[in-house]
Amino acid sequence: MAVGVPAGEPLAQVRRGLRWTGLLFWTVLLVHSLLAQPSREGLTPEEVLPWGLAMVAFIAVFLTAISLPDQPRWQRLALFLAALESVLALVGNALLDANSVQGGLLVLVAAQVAVTLPVRWMLVWVTVQTVSLLTVFLTYWSAADAWAFGTGYFCFQLFAMTTAQTAVREVRARQQLAVVVDELRATRALLAEASRQAERLQISRELHDLMGHHLTALGMNLQVALHQLPSGPARGHVEQAGELAHTLLSDVRTAVRGMRETSAPCDVRAEIETLARTASLPIHLSFSAGFSVPCPVQSQVLLRTVQEGLTNVVRHAGARQVWLDLSCGAAQEGGRQLTLHARDDGHGTPRFKPGCGLSGMRERIESVGGTLEVRALPGQPLELLVRLPLSGPATGGAA
Repeated sequence: MAVGVPAGEPLAQVRRGLRWTGLLFWTVLLVHSLLAQPSREGLTPEEVLPWGLAMVAFIAVFLTAISLPDQPRWQRLALFLAALESVLALVGNALLDANSVQGGLLVLVAAQVAVTLPVRWMLVWVTVQTVSLLTVFLTYWSAADAWAFGTGYFCFQLFAMTTAQTAVREVRARQQLAVVVDELRATRALLAEASRQAERLQISRELHDLMGHHLTALGMNLQVALHQLPSGPARGHVEQAGELAHTLLSDVRTAVRGMRETSAPCDVRAEIETLARTASLPIHLSFSAGFSVPCPVQSQVLLRTVQEGLTNVVRHAGARQVWLDLSCGAAQEGGRQLTLHARDDGHGTPRFKPGCGLSGMRERIESVGGTLEVRALPGQPLELLVRLPLSGPATGGAA
């Protein structure tokens, strides 16, 4: 069985909005430059073709850059393309004799780059763009007009930058909230199961302490009465009552033993599938035939391991999709064993150093007798291999 969610990249919504806004913005500026009187007069017949090529190249590069995956290995290319967009916008502006409206393309570049760069580097980027635009303005305009429009576009770029970064923070906060909500739902299900198990245990104790005690006393008194009772019709009834008391005591003990040893398995498979459906990137699940985790404690450990693994992938791996393979089978030492193999298509880290998440995951797994193997090579996706010895009977099922 495989489950996938076409959730896209974490910043897909922001990039989609920038894509359509940028296309509309570019179209309006292009029409203005072709129809407005000052812009049209600024183009000589020899400059029409270079200007048109610059504008077409700008929108082609913009659409290419905004469609790149949101992964660190693609960020350098995206920034290079954004720098090329700035150059094309400045060239087009110079061909129009420093058209004031054509400088709006730099505002679009600032919003695009703000999705990738931190604030301090974004300020440097906006400053360089503004100085370059001011240089073009000073070539054709008076110093007063050039500084007026140049500082104005600096403010516009800052506004676009802060707006884009606010949208990015909102998307990330919403995704983190969704992860927390999923964890709370899974925890609620586990707590409900633990509550049911506690009730069963309490009932079994009451049966053992109350009914078991009284039935034992009843059987002993019937045995004494049977030894003291002379032969006669009543003796048969006392013997029968003793046998019934002994049978009833055996039934109570069997029921108590069953309530203590037998527990309804947690539906950890359904909880993992819920996490996959609500994740912020596609999760491909694969369950072996007869997959089951009878022990509630092991179910909770497995669920927490999957949650922490997905959280690490979203925050650090830069992956576009994740594969989770879960299987139950015979262990080499005997008994049953659960195996979880998690892998992604992320970029990994040059120097792998386990953090609090992986350390806590390892401690939780080892607390129930399991093992965690982390496979981390420089520049390669991270792989996790979890092995848990299973307690309880095996249950069949279809994958």
